[in-house]
Amino acid sequence: MFIGIYRSNEVNDSHYLMKYLQGMREANESGIFMLTEISIGNLDVATCEEILVELLSQDVDDTTRSLTETCHKRTNGNVYHLLAYLAMLQEQKLLEFNIGNFKWTWDSRRIEDETTPCSNVVGLMKGKMKKQPRAVCNLLQLASCLGQSFDKYLLTYAYSKMHDGESEDLAEMEEDLDHLLSLVVDEAFLEQHTPSRFCWAHSSIQVAAMHLVNDDQMLVFKFKLGKMLLQGFEEGLESNIFVIVNLLNSLECPVTDRLAIAELNLKAAKRAAEISAFESCVSFGERGIALLSSESWSQQQKLTLEL
Repeated sequence: MFIGIYRSNEVNDSHYLMKYLQGMREANESGIFMLTEISIGNLDVATCEEILVELLSQDVDDTTRSLTETCHKRTNGNVYHLLAYLAMLQEQKLLEFNIGNFKWTWDSRRIEDETTPCSNVVGLMKGKMKKQPRAVCNLLQLASCLGQSFDKYLLTYAYSKMHDGESEDLAEMEEDLDHLLSLVVDEAFLEQHTPSRFCWAHSSIQVAAMHLVNDDQMLVFKFKLGKMLLQGFEEGLESNIFVIVNLLNSLECPVTDRLAIAELNLKAAKRAAEISAFESCVSFGERGIALLSSESWSQQQKLTLEL
């Protein structure tokens, strides 16, 4: 059995995945193998009520129905947004556990008045992040540049360079990083899949972390980080090529760096083609071409031709 999942709003009919799926559907009709497709949309009100009843250990009554209707209206039935919204209600003491009668209590009218719709969870997560210590926000901002998932060694190197000169004790720096990572995992910003591998709990959280500073500052930050990682992983570039090149492509680079970054885009494009990531291959190729000078056919003929 093979199980795959994708977001329908992130692919169109021309996407390689959709073409592959069409081939699988045709094979399914021919009886070569069995294909089952399940479309998962947002939760309806009844399902939201079932979740709330289970989470709060409550019987269905007017108060739970009122809370359900508010939660569904505020989150549009998106399951991740719903859970994040409930966590926010608890943090703001709009949803509390009464230790006296061992029941969850809330005021639906107050929740309705004091909360706003969150059509996406980015604003909600951004607000939660800003309540964290500055060091946690800095770590989240740094991690957001490394992709949806990343290895700890990459984050450790970037973190050490960002704090270069602040501490000469490497062990102390790593201890600080481990503490910060445990905090962001406890807060459900990141998930730890293995001792050395982390990923964002949801793509919206990564986006929220990127927006902790304004867009112009983030672009400069990404380019600076890309240069640091390039210097640190020049020998092991291939395993981090996509992360580094995407960071360097985030900003219009200085003229002195254009040729070197064009060459990196060529390497990234070739690597993308090897793993059938054809859209990324085209993107890296186009970026590399854009970085070439008007005299590239005479001055960098081989690079220009390959791009």
